[in-house]
Amino acid sequence: MNDISKSQWKFDKNQYGKFTPSRCDGISIEEENKLRSDGIQFIKNISVWLRLKHQTIATATTYFHRFFMRCSFKDYTQHDIGAAATFLATKTTEHPRIIDYVAVACARVIRRDNNFYDADEFTKWIKIIINKEKVLAEKICFDFDVDLPHIHVVDFLENSSDIIITEKKKIILIRMASLIISQTYNHPFCLYYTSKEIASSVLYISHKYIGLPVNENPLLGPTLWGIMESDVYAVHKCINDIFNTYPTPPRLKKVDVSF
Repeated sequence: MNDISKSQWKFDKNQYGKFTPSRCDGISIEEENKLRSDGIQFIKNISVWLRLKHQTIATATTYFHRFFMRCSFKDYTQHDIGAAATFLATKTTEHPRIIDYVAVACARVIRRDNNFYDADEFTKWIKIIINKEKVLAEKICFDFDVDLPHIHVVDFLENSSDIIITEKKKIILIRMASLIISQTYNHPFCLYYTSKEIASSVLYISHKYIGLPVNENPLLGPTLWGIMESDVYAVHKCINDIFNTYPTPPRLKKVDVSF
């Protein structure tokens, strides 16, 4: 993904707070956050039915968040776009699913009935997905390539010669980081921060959580965010946003993020 493509999807919080299409239609930031979170949860739920991989789910959620920076929730529902984003992501990440299966998953998740069967309802969802997928692709400018934080987390832990930890702790770090990244999808972190900034933030939190040391002084050696080529101040803000947005897990105390 080139720099121009990346920049069109980078927004600051002031833009999101005041100038999204939904805000222009009178939808409050609290309501928009709720609708976005509900839409992303819908994507996650149908992804369980479809047995989709992390890459596909993450790509679908990114499409969803980007779409609603171009269109309003007044004009499109979170479920319609969530379904279309999921179907589109299965194709762009090369993990295709038959549209009929996606339609069944959508209907059953909406109905909250694992055994729900209604041919007319399934047909309705197929039509929705086909129609909204076209709109979605146009509104995100056919920019299907998504740089994902999870890829940078794995690459950092697998290939960095500056990090020496046991295989067991590496697995724990990846799992912890993946859990936090998955939580960030419910809110528009991908609009505020780059994938490397998010990856650096969740790795820092994960290191602190399991008690691994993290060098925060560049004079003493390579820092995590330095290795990841992330802006330290953006990482600082991202870490605070994660803790301010999500309830603290039972055993995860808020860490000191004063660099």
